[in-house]
Amino acid sequence: MGFWAKIGHAVSPYYNIIILAFAVITALVAVMLHQNRQAVDNEIYDWEASSDDLYNVDRVDKIFDSYRKINSSYTLFITLISIFPLLGMLGTVLALLGLDMSSAEAISNAKNNFFSALSSTAWGIIFAVTFKIINARFFADVEDLIQRHLSLIKKLRKSGIDESQKQSRM
Repeated sequence: MGFWAKIGHAVSPYYNIIILAFAVITALVAVMLHQNRQAVDNEIYDWEASSDDLYNVDRVDKIFDSYRKINSSYTLFITLISIFPLLGMLGTVLALLGLDMSSAEAISNAKNNFFSALSSTAWGIIFAVTFKIINARFFADVEDLIQRHLSLIKKLRKSGIDESQKQSRM
């Protein structure tokens, strides 16, 4: 049995558990993203609604921090979704590499175990589709929110430059 066959044989029974653990991590990132989205939306609304103290350093820092949080959590969520099919295919390849094809009996067992080899691909596709639906349903506004946030940050930076220029002229 070659190196990859040994790896495949050792990993394949547990690979679906690895994909499930990955799905739990992705769900936790989705919850974190949901919380960040609500916080950012509230911060932007509060900043836009208040006319006094718009350029308070603490508020500006909070806006910059919340932008970094929502941007990184959304990027992580989207990346995790795209990895599921790859994990599924890797699980299938590892399982197929672990199949023993040395005798007729082993080949018969391999046919029986072929379904389990494909199960990781199925789980990868199922979780990718599920999280894509969650993304479409619950996070459709995140990119708009990020754009609003970037626009706000641009205004803050521009006003900061303008303020420093005003102070240097006085």
